[in-house]
Amino acid sequence: MPFKISKKYFNDKWTDLGLTEDNGDNWAEGILIIKDRFDSPFFNHLDNIKNDEFSGFVIMSIDCLLIETLMQFYLGVDNTEINYSGENWKAFRDFLKQSSHFNTYFKTNKICNVFYQQFRCGLLHQAQTKQKSLIKVCQPDFVILADTTNVDKGLIIDRIQFHQNLVLEFEEYIEKLKTNETNFKGENLRLKAITKMDLICAE
Repeated sequence: MPFKISKKYFNDKWTDLGLTEDNGDNWAEGILIIKDRFDSPFFNHLDNIKNDEFSGFVIMSIDCLLIETLMQFYLGVDNTEINYSGENWKAFRDFLKQSSHFNTYFKTNKICNVFYQQFRCGLLHQAQTKQKSLIKVCQPDFVILADTTNVDKGLIIDRIQFHQNLVLEFEEYIEKLKTNETNFKGENLRLKAITKMDLICAE
């Protein structure tokens, strides 16, 4: 029985497209489905609350979820464990260091791991950031060290700039699907998207 995978689409709409890497006529519709899969449950709602003074925890929590989900689309996997064997922080490392929208600030494995532990895990498991990490708005750089002598003490992140950069990353992903490009491993993004969406639509 068909079920909804986004606000506009049921799962059979995707499966009926019968997508392959190069059947371009159907890819325009396929990309709209993928975009709505992200927009309707996530990005659209975040737009509605982004100006609320106390929305930082919600926005950063969902941004972390979106990073992990985008990585699953990039790699064509059902869950992050498949590629990272219990070291899920490495998925965030690969995302943050490979993205042109984040890698200016996330240059080292250490800073990526601090983000994963103190933001992703802190927010999703304990509803708080850890150590001295903070979520702020209106700071000049979107990531600064809480203690300039010790990255382990935490990060101070401007959640508006962080989210804007994540939106740019997603928009870039959509454009790469349109032009049939590869991921950071040199693997075809359309084929990976087909694998991920087939898993979603088969559930």
